[in-house]
Amino acid sequence: MIGRLSFASAMALLATVPQAGAHPHVFIEMTSDVVFNDAGLINAINVEWVFDPDYSAMATEDLDVNKDGMLTTDELEPLAKENIDNLKEWSYFVYGRLNGEKMKWADVTDYGQLMGDDGRLRMHFVVPFLKPVDPRTSEFIYRIYDPTFYIAIDFVGKEPVEALGNKPQSCRIEVRPVPDPNSTEDTKAMLATKGKDWTPDQEDDFGIMFAQPVAVVCKKGAAG
Repeated sequence: MIGRLSFASAMALLATVPQAGAHPHVFIEMTSDVVFNDAGLINAINVEWVFDPDYSAMATEDLDVNKDGMLTTDELEPLAKENIDNLKEWSYFVYGRLNGEKMKWADVTDYGQLMGDDGRLRMHFVVPFLKPVDPRTSEFIYRIYDPTFYIAIDFVGKEPVEALGNKPQSCRIEVRPVPDPNSTEDTKAMLATKGKDWTPDQEDDFGIMFAQPVAVVCKKGAAG
């Protein structure tokens, strides 16, 4: 059976892992790409996640169908599909704004999972735009996070976000710090006191406090 990891009433990303006594329960290291088409328009966001060892072991339990001690992409496909199907309800944890307005995405069809040599599960997927966005004429910002902070998702590396494709020369990608570090630490301390059965109110969005915004910034009036 699929190693079920679910977010209970909060959400479903991966469906049941024994939970620790405090939020977050799952930890993800992340990199991302902003994908430009030939015309210099943004048409997708690439996401790559590396899960913590405990989640990786629990989620993949019993997935080694042929019992050879290795997990192939075919053996991981059912888990990958379930993850993507469950993430759809939550905007794939990718929250974008165009000129301040919330964006909606097309369905994710390009995705996969593999097990690294370090025993950590890796997941990649491409979030396509409903229509391409011109960053030279519009303000585009996105964040990747779990609103309930059940899962901690953090950028890693010196350049955690890169551009793919024909990025206009007048544009650059900025990975910005969280807006209020002091408030973030206070909230993290509060969440650490919550028991394993606690879930935030539906309107609460704790995760955004820990999510670094990614902005595509272009020089005004520049053509390319």
